[in-house]
Amino acid sequence: MVLISSKTLIQAHAVLLFVIAGYLVKSPEVITDSNIVFMMGEALKVDFPPATSSLTSPFVFCAIFLFVEALVDIFLLASLPFHNALDEAMPYIRPFRNPNLASEDLRALEKLPHYIAKSLTVYWNVWINVAMARVAVYASIALFIYSSKGSFVASSYTAASTAAGLDRLKNRAVFTFGFMEMMTWFWIFVTLREERQERMTKLLEDAKES
Repeated sequence: MVLISSKTLIQAHAVLLFVIAGYLVKSPEVITDSNIVFMMGEALKVDFPPATSSLTSPFVFCAIFLFVEALVDIFLLASLPFHNALDEAMPYIRPFRNPNLASEDLRALEKLPHYIAKSLTVYWNVWINVAMARVAVYASIALFIYSSKGSFVASSYTAASTAAGLDRLKNRAVFTFGFMEMMTWFWIFVTLREERQERMTKLLEDAKES
């Protein structure tokens, strides 16, 4: 049974992205010098982030990316019907129930009109694909930074500031964020799958009644 709904997790994650984006613009050191970034960097020997002013900080571009990602998530949540639509649609589904369903195999849902089952699971289908894509993207980012880390012994804030372009994002702050995002979206992915399974099972059980 799901303890925290996927909708709540996604909403909380979007709010957190807004907060992180604000800090990256106004006070990036709050993020880059945080305890979790330090511990992850020390444990995995990832380089330090560059020491730059807020105007030239590469984290400003990261903040824009996080802000856009949060807006997209909020838009999708507002556009896609949440699973409460299943309860509201039950009165319309019951006339199509088949009293002769013999098993609890989810393939029995094919006995119901296909468009109904599809419309009631669009929320999960879309978000599961989104979650899978983001797990892959953030895992790739974290792995890329970890595999291309420089000499940890020689690393310092001064040395890191000499990097140019995208190389300035190859540091422990971005690595920690990518790793945490990968774990968060994997949690959301598992929650989405459990919710979809529970709701489809409920639909099946309702179809078998009578």
